[in-house]
Amino acid sequence: MGTVDRNSLREALLDALADVEGVDRSAIDDAVTARGGDLMFVLDSKVAECVIAALEVVFDAQLPGPAELDCMHYSTVAALLDLLSHKLLETES
Repeated sequence: MGTVDRNSLREALLDALADVEGVDRSAIDDAVTARGGDLMFVLDSKVAECVIAALEVVFDAQLPGPAELDCMHYSTVAALLDLLSHKLLETES
C-alpha cells in the first residue's frame, strides 16, 4: 500500500472497526461523533485486537499483538491511532 498518513490510517481503522462490530461505517462515524470524538470513543480490548489484526492485512505490516499492548494503547480510537501511526511510520522508514 502507498504512503500511510494519519488520515488514511484513521479511515482504515474506522472501516475495520465497523467490520469487527458488524455495522455500517456510518454507524461508527455517528457513534464516534456522539461520544465526543476519537479521544472519547472507548474501545473494548478484544475489539481493538481484532481491529489491529485486520489492519495488519490492510497495510501488510507486523503490528503489536496483545502481549505487547498496555490498555492505554487501545483504550480509545485516538490512543490506538497514535500507536498504529507510530508503528506504521516506523515500518515505512
